[in-house]
Amino acid sequence: MRNPFQALGKAVRDLFDDVFLLLLCNLIWAAMSLPLWVIAVSALAQGAPLAALLAGMLGALPAGPANAGLFYVAHRVTDGRATKITDFFIGMRLYLRPALLLTLIAAGGMLLILFNLGFYLGMNSILGGLLLGLWLYLLLFWLGLTLYAYPLIMLQDVPSLRLIGRNALLLSLGRPIYTGVTLFLMAIVLVLSLILVVPMVLITPAFFAVWATCAARALIADARRRREEAEAGAASAPPAEERGRKGQVRPK
Repeated sequence: MRNPFQALGKAVRDLFDDVFLLLLCNLIWAAMSLPLWVIAVSALAQGAPLAALLAGMLGALPAGPANAGLFYVAHRVTDGRATKITDFFIGMRLYLRPALLLTLIAAGGMLLILFNLGFYLGMNSILGGLLLGLWLYLLLFWLGLTLYAYPLIMLQDVPSLRLIGRNALLLSLGRPIYTGVTLFLMAIVLVLSLILVVPMVLITPAFFAVWATCAARALIADARRRREEAEAGAASAPPAEERGRKGQVRPK
């Protein structure tokens, strides 16, 4: 099984190889994505879910193309290609539609989950505790899907939203420990970035884009290797013998 720390190590190396480029791309992403999403989170914390939903959906409109540009740069960086700041805008143009739709779905789902977590967190009952656990599980499930969905936009030959969702589901559920450990490590980095503030604005989202792309590439490469080994084993296996009614082997 793949080691999630290998993807982290590769992401760190790729980050330092193109740190100034990723820093610039991250600043563009932050300027486009963060303002309305900060308002959405603030409204949700103040108990205004409709305002939060409106701000979150409006925030997805500039964040969608920003995500397309950032993950396209991450795709090129992790592939070892020479990458320039103009590639950010090329990615925005090439993958605008799937990234925008994916961002709208991801933001809406995340706000819904966060609202329910906040609601059931205030219930002092067994039912409230069970429902809180359910929504926590849904949060992990949603984050696992999102982890692989954006890299798959660039890794698939055809960026079909349905195919992206299907493959993200297969990667997430097929490697739950790998996915869970990766999300846990990302949560640690995110908490530290929020405490320090500056990394969140300067580099953390770009680092997450590179990290998620490395993780998705590792799982895809592992699945391809296992499929090739299975096909090679099936091709080298002797043909099954055909037996008659009394057990005698019939010649081929």
